[in-house]
Amino acid sequence: MRKISYIIFLLFGLLYSEELTAVEIAAKVYNAPQPLDSESEITMTLFNKKKNRSKKSVMHSISKDEGNKLLLFFKAPKKDRGIGFLKIESPKNDKLVLFIPSLNKPRRISAKNQSDSFMKSDLSYEDMLSPELDDFTYNLLDKEDGFYILERIPIDDNSEYSRHESWVSKDTFLIQKEKSYDQKGILLKNKSFKHQNIDGFNIISEIDVTNVQKKHQTVLSISNISINSDIDDSEFQEKNLKRWKKYIK
Repeated sequence: MRKISYIIFLLFGLLYSEELTAVEIAAKVYNAPQPLDSESEITMTLFNKKKNRSKKSVMHSISKDEGNKLLLFFKAPKKDRGIGFLKIESPKNDKLVLFIPSLNKPRRISAKNQSDSFMKSDLSYEDMLSPELDDFTYNLLDKEDGFYILERIPIDDNSEYSRHESWVSKDTFLIQKEKSYDQKGILLKNKSFKHQNIDGFNIISEIDVTNVQKKHQTVLSISNISINSDIDDSEFQEKNLKRWKKYIK
């Protein structure tokens, strides 16, 4: 009898030891393998309160260093053609720059303005940043239907969010959907993500963001994705924003 009890004790101990903590789950999310660089076409569609399409934009994007460097340009509609956005993230300071050809002057996005809307979409400049493990504290809220429900609480006081609830796949450790709450603790955005496997890398192929307070929706569809094309670091410079004709034909 004692042997049976001891075996049961060992089995329960083994099962318990395999349970991941919130931080361990987050680490698996953020440490997933990423290509060295990528290039893609992005179609951004905005929908109004009645779910009617209000605007459709097409962008060309290149990125490097796990998304920490990003350069994109609007190709359409015609009035937005040439608008560019540069992102260079670093531990000390994130550089976010928006360039509008008609003004011919790059505009830096300060930390306190990162909650502003990106091109009238439901994504803020903060949403454009690549999250790092140390940017949040974590709690494991629940487990359901093959998902961990992970709470992420931003450390940065300038964040537009008080917390996120992220549905993390137990199989792939990819975030499939997310609820983001404003600084008053009220639900602000519902987000969902689709992924495409390219040469062993899980690449985001669609982002759907709904601002539930404004009843407005933005869908980003990412296509023509190519990876590991040996994109040079020199591409990610502010001066290249004025050279937009080089990037969009």
